[in-house]
Amino acid sequence: MARITLAIALAFVVAAIPRPAAAAPLAAVPATVRVNVSGLGTAYARIGSTSGVVNVTNAAGAVVYSGNANTITRLGVRRLGEPGGAAARIPDPVSGAEERRNRATQLREAKLLSRIDDVPILTVPFEFSLEREDPLAPPLFASQTVVLLKYTTSDGLLSYNGRVFRGTLELAKDDEGDMIVVNEVDTASYLASVVGSEEPTTWMPEALASQAIAARTYLVTHLHRHGAYDLEGDTRDQEYDGLGGEDRSTVRAVERTAGMVATYGGAPIEALYSANAGGITEDSENVYANALPYLRSVPSPGDEVAEASAWGHTSWQWTTEYTAPQLRGYLRARGVDIGDPQRIELGRLTGTGRVVSAKIVGSSGSRDIGKDASRYYFGLRSTLYTVTIHPEETEIVGTTDTKRIRELELLSATVDRSYYVTTRDPDRSWTLRITGWLYRLPARFVFTGKGYGHGVGMSQWGAQGMALGGASAEEILRHYYQGIAITNVGGA
Repeated sequence: MARITLAIALAFVVAAIPRPAAAAPLAAVPATVRVNVSGLGTAYARIGSTSGVVNVTNAAGAVVYSGNANTITRLGVRRLGEPGGAAARIPDPVSGAEERRNRATQLREAKLLSRIDDVPILTVPFEFSLEREDPLAPPLFASQTVVLLKYTTSDGLLSYNGRVFRGTLELAKDDEGDMIVVNEVDTASYLASVVGSEEPTTWMPEALASQAIAARTYLVTHLHRHGAYDLEGDTRDQEYDGLGGEDRSTVRAVERTAGMVATYGGAPIEALYSANAGGITEDSENVYANALPYLRSVPSPGDEVAEASAWGHTSWQWTTEYTAPQLRGYLRARGVDIGDPQRIELGRLTGTGRVVSAKIVGSSGSRDIGKDASRYYFGLRSTLYTVTIHPEETEIVGTTDTKRIRELELLSATVDRSYYVTTRDPDRSWTLRITGWLYRLPARFVFTGKGYGHGVGMSQWGAQGMALGGASAEEILRHYYQGIAITNVGGA
């Protein structure tokens, strides 16, 4: 789903598209949930306890470490081939220029030693070590394959790469065999974090409550999709930031809605939601494969409250600009090379105005883009957009409009002239002060749109707008999910 914070920027891309769920039978919400908190996999995991003892056991239950130090797991570590050749390990990226230089010197010395003694530098597939002052200390153990490990702590809070989590952590493998970190946590804490990770914790209680029910419904319809875990901890399923997403308001939203899910025909629904629908939601089949009776297009007038937000206004109305070379580079990074882009043709539109099909034509070919994919290929906030080609032109920008100045600099716009104002000081001296610049902009593609996300199901800004108008959580959900019931199935 789409987190509503400044940090999201364009990071959502197509990863925010959830998988359609089959109707799940009614059952109590499970007491715990297993969440992949390492994204698409990781080659580095720094795990420890916030203040207690961390205990690490292997798959057989044997203790491999117990203590207060942070543990470090790495894949593909370089070491000298002879026994005890820890000095040749290539360290992970570090911060600070001086520290990088020191470690680079250590690496050069180790490589020189290996050449002098004719000792090869080998790659160790898996290493488990402790965080120590000596970056070249030998590991506790190494392996040719990923070793499955479980982390528990005496104080109940574990840290992974700077983030703090309740429950336990495990080193596991995802469905593709890559190393991941899985957090097993009680479901109530998971949901409280999802609510605070998806929406500002200062939002109206009814908006937070509607998010809690939607998140719980999404959870129960997407369990058991993976071998080693239940859900992704990012926008592929629901944003989950561990303890960082929790707040008293989100805990309260989960507690007061405990066990409540949205159902249709006696089964939990596919509770899709996005940040801002741009004033109207979309029919599910115009974004995904299936036409679901409860995911119908409805007005979402509450979305407009985002316009008054200092950080959220760009989820209501936005503009994205590219020069032709910039757009070519952006597309090539996503596997599309049609030469220099020449025009973009918008094909079929939905009744809401969203783009269902588009074609980008370039100097060496063309590419058809369908449904929600244009958000990914063009780097847009939504598919509710138009696109125009602007010729070379000029624009006057004041010195205080720093946002636009940054945008023009990214477009490689040049300053044609400066504008000044003459001021007189008390001592009767005259000075010139720059008030703005006349920029010359290159020809460019300009996308203008509204909304943020896929636009199907509940709009989070719309829910906040409705809550500000006095709507209850149930009224919000019944508006965005047509014909549903709110059912208490028990559990968290």
